[in-house]
Amino acid sequence: MGDRMTRTGSLWFCGILCLCGVVGCEKLPWSTPEEPAQSTSAPPPTPQAAGGCPSRPSVPPTEVLAKVNQAIISKRDMELAIQDLRATTEALRQPWKPLSAEEHPTEYDLHDLLRDLVIAELRTQDAVARGLDRQTDLQELFWYRSRTLFAQEWLRWQLDRIVVSEAEIDQYYQQYQRGFREPEQIRLRQLVLSSEDQAKAALVKLLEGVDFVQLARQSSIRPEAAEGALVEQWVMHSDEKAAFAPQDPKVRDLRDPVLEQAAFAIDKPGGFSNYVKGMDGNFHLFQLVERKEGRSKLLVEVSDQIRNFLRLQKLSELTSELETTAQAKIERFPERLHDVTQ
Repeated sequence: MGDRMTRTGSLWFCGILCLCGVVGCEKLPWSTPEEPAQSTSAPPPTPQAAGGCPSRPSVPPTEVLAKVNQAIISKRDMELAIQDLRATTEALRQPWKPLSAEEHPTEYDLHDLLRDLVIAELRTQDAVARGLDRQTDLQELFWYRSRTLFAQEWLRWQLDRIVVSEAEIDQYYQQYQRGFREPEQIRLRQLVLSSEDQAKAALVKLLEGVDFVQLARQSSIRPEAAEGALVEQWVMHSDEKAAFAPQDPKVRDLRDPVLEQAAFAIDKPGGFSNYVKGMDGNFHLFQLVERKEGRSKLLVEVSDQIRNFLRLQKLSELTSELETTAQAKIERFPERLHDVTQ
C-alpha cells in the first residue's frame, strides 16, 4: 500500500490545471487549441506570502530557474511540476516521455513548462494584489486543501518511518497460514437436461464412448452447448470463491451444493459425474476438463503482502492514537449534518 502512495489525488489534478498558463498548453497530450485569452487591465502585482503558508526553504542561486518580481521559481518547483504533469498524463492513459531541455515549436518541452510556472506565479501575485486572498470562499478552499495536503504528507511520512520486522512477518504467516492458499479450481463441461430419463440416457451414451461435446450440442438445454458445453470460468468451491476471489470475473462457483459436490468428486480429467438434480429442477452432468490442485503459498511468496498489511495496521494504530491522545480535544455536532449541502 505504501508504494501506492503517489501524488495523484485531486490536489495534483487541480494544481496542474492551475499551473498551465497560456504558453505551451496547446502542446500538451490532452489539449486542443483554444482562442487566446483577452487581456484585462490589472493593478501592479504586489508579491506577498499567503497567511498560514509554511516558510519557503532557501534556494541556492544555482537552483534558481526564474524570478518573477522577486519570487523565485526553482529547479525543485520544476521537478514537482513534472511529477504532477506525468501523473496527469498517465491518469488519462496517455504515454509519458521526458520533456526535452531543447526548445521545440510543436512539442511541450521544459521551456514551455517554465513559462507556465512563470504565468502561474504572475496569476498568483495578481490574485493577491486584487484581494482574492481575502475572499471568504477562497480562504475556505485554501484551508480545506491545506488540510488534505498535510494529511497526505503525514501518511507518507509515517509509512516511510514504520518498520516491520521479519519476525513479525513470520508470526503473522504462522498465525494466518490458512488464509495464504491457492484454492482448488476446476474447468468443466456441463450437460443440462430437463428430465431424469434424458439424463440416464445421456450418461449411458457417455459411458459407451459418445463424445461429451457432441452429445451436449445435440441435447443440452443450456446455451453454452454451442461452445462445446464448456463452462467459461474456472470453478471454485463456494466458500473459497467468497473468501479468495469474490470480485474475480475469471472464477465462479456453481451456487448449488449438490452440483458442486458432483463436479468436484470427479477424480481425473475426462471423467464424468453422475447425473444430479439441481435447484433449478433440471438434471446436470459434468465432465472434468482440468484441475488445479489447491496449495499453501510459501512465506517468500507472501512476505511483501504481509509487510504492507502490517504497515497499514500500524498506521491505523497511529491514527487511533491521534484521536485518543489527551491533546486532541474533539467535539462533534452530528445534528448539524442535515444542513450540509450535497
